[in-house]
Amino acid sequence: MDKPSELLLRSVLHDLANVLAGIQGVLELNPPGAPLSQRDRERCEAVLAEGNAVLERARHLAMGTLPERALEPGQDWRDQLRLELAPLGALFRCRLELVPEAAPELDQWPGPLLRGYARAVTRLVLPYARGGVLTLRLGAEPSEWVLRWGPPAPAPEDLRQGLEDRPGDTCGRWAERVGSALGAVLGACEGALEARIPRR
Repeated sequence: MDKPSELLLRSVLHDLANVLAGIQGVLELNPPGAPLSQRDRERCEAVLAEGNAVLERARHLAMGTLPERALEPGQDWRDQLRLELAPLGALFRCRLELVPEAAPELDQWPGPLLRGYARAVTRLVLPYARGGVLTLRLGAEPSEWVLRWGPPAPAPEDLRQGLEDRPGDTCGRWAERVGSALGAVLGACEGALEARIPRR
């Protein structure tokens, strides 16, 4: 097996082991014989949603494919992103706020591809969220889309270092792959983490 395939396999196995450990943890903390509380049910659903995301990302990475990038109306795009981010809020006990900042004539977004990138970077940033709230500002300019995560957040470790010689995690690999396909430039801006994606 070549080195990149081995590293991808190791990262996927590690992430799926974490998914199973998360489910086991919820079940072990539940009193024997008692039904799951609403909170534990939401946590289980969030862990399973993250597991499905790991599998989807791993499939694309292994096959060298990418999701669709056709433009979608801004409100539809944001509604779908909100649904995709909801499990992460439950998993990390953090409130996620989407703040649209696009003029109506520019409010078109590149479908599942950019949503996949936004979800992956959000997943990597959430452990650093302070105060239990993470805001994702969604701006559109004539030449680019701008995503900004705040309050002040550092660039996630998986995106600061290359992944060539270490397993990393599937989410970091996915953010790097999709970010590269989008031409995203990720960096600090006024203490927040900002991604600029050129319109093509």
